[in-house]
Amino acid sequence: MNLSRAPWPRALAAAVCLGLVLVWAGSPAARAQAQPPFLWKATSPQGIVWLFGTIHVPDARVLTLHPTVAAAFAESARVLTEIPLDAGAQAAMAGALLLPGDQRLRDRVGAARFARLETTVRSALLPRTPLLAPVLVGMLDRLRPWAAMAQLATLEYLPDLLQGRVSLDARLYADAEAAGKQVGGLETVQEQAAVFDAFSEDEQIALLDAALTQVETPDPSMTGAGLVALYLRGNADGLTAALAHGPDDAALARKFRHHVLVARNQRMAARIDALRREHPGEVQFVAVGTLHLVGPDNLPQLLAARGYDIARVGP
Repeated sequence: MNLSRAPWPRALAAAVCLGLVLVWAGSPAARAQAQPPFLWKATSPQGIVWLFGTIHVPDARVLTLHPTVAAAFAESARVLTEIPLDAGAQAAMAGALLLPGDQRLRDRVGAARFARLETTVRSALLPRTPLLAPVLVGMLDRLRPWAAMAQLATLEYLPDLLQGRVSLDARLYADAEAAGKQVGGLETVQEQAAVFDAFSEDEQIALLDAALTQVETPDPSMTGAGLVALYLRGNADGLTAALAHGPDDAALARKFRHHVLVARNQRMAARIDALRREHPGEVQFVAVGTLHLVGPDNLPQLLAARGYDIARVGP
């Protein structure tokens, strides 16, 4: 069996990054709801860039766009997500999650910790995907430590991903392609996966421990459903506070935030600016996780420092 083509790493890739599975029928840009949007307008002499904050879960409520977001999407000639969301990116990300050769996660993290991971994932999968659960739980043993950690963040949505549901990012990308818009990513799959190369294996295991502890002793505001509720209310302060949660090791928490958010924000801002200059007059729509748009060192701030006029768009 070719593990890189199996459905489970594809579903995990969606949880870790951007919904790399099949697209639902219909168009989110054709519907509307009244939640305050996480939408900023960045204006420069070269033209307009819309910055839209997404949330990387397959929750039907987030697929219904606010009218102002739908209008910004419709007028844009180019749509950019964090990484390209085509079939090639799907296969590349699925492969990036796996340990090389015959290596096994239980050998890397220890039997007791791996048992905790198995129990946690099994409990999330069994109620809704009882036939797949035993197979998928067994396949956890092939994941890299950081991939096992990252998929715990959206564990409650893993059954939806396995059933072919996708994130808002993937949906927007597919709609843009269908509408004949230019599409692309601000990062490559390799760059996004390589973020965790900066962490030693001991640090990755510490991050896995923190994620397991969070799942085992849940704070309702920090579950996937809790974060979706904050997102639907347009609650930037609540999401910023959620960003402050992390491992108890303060140095590791700072390192995680720097590599996973700040350094990537800097790279994304540079690439948005470069594309803006390469295509003057073209309206562009950038859809990235909302945590890239709130909190310190966010994309609107970084683009403002490059001379853009920035304004958050009201409901």
